[in-house]
Amino acid sequence: MSEYVNRTRRDLDAALRTLLEQKPLNQLRIRELTERCKLRRQSFYYHFKDVYDLFAWSMEQERGLLQERLANCLTWRQALMALLERIEEERAFYQAALDYGGQAELEKMIPLEEAMKAVQIYYRDRCGAPPDQLAEEQERRCGRMVLLSLLESWIWGRTALPPEELADTLERTVERSAAGTVWRILQERGEWNWMP
Repeated sequence: MSEYVNRTRRDLDAALRTLLEQKPLNQLRIRELTERCKLRRQSFYYHFKDVYDLFAWSMEQERGLLQERLANCLTWRQALMALLERIEEERAFYQAALDYGGQAELEKMIPLEEAMKAVQIYYRDRCGAPPDQLAEEQERRCGRMVLLSLLESWIWGRTALPPEELADTLERTVERSAAGTVWRILQERGEWNWMP
């Protein structure tokens, strides 16, 4: 794509995000977006078929940005803080994503799988437990559901914690969950005999 096309799309994305702070996605009009970008209406249609098409493209861009940010994090806590800080910066955008497609859209946008795998591997190795792909996959599925529910509540403002406190809470929960899974796997295999 040419630099002009990329710049126009980025400008429309920026206008969309700004307008989402003022009104919901279903009330945005192409005219508002093009006026903000100083574009003709036809220019919009060259790039996108409607506001929802632009929003879908913006969500893909957001996912790429999150993947980049999370890939540069060395710890679970850093990844969590990077995620929470980004959501806080773009809260109206994330609220629109939830309105648009619920937790399923949020899950598509936020790359949780890789971060959760890294945490599991860390605790499994730390405890000396052998891999158990099925148990770990089930644990990640459950963890994703809990994390997405908590993030949804936080995005809507129903969980009124600053990012640092929310990160502390999530970190403790993930650590306990991962350690509990390792303990359960070892116990099921008879490799952990805890005597009171």
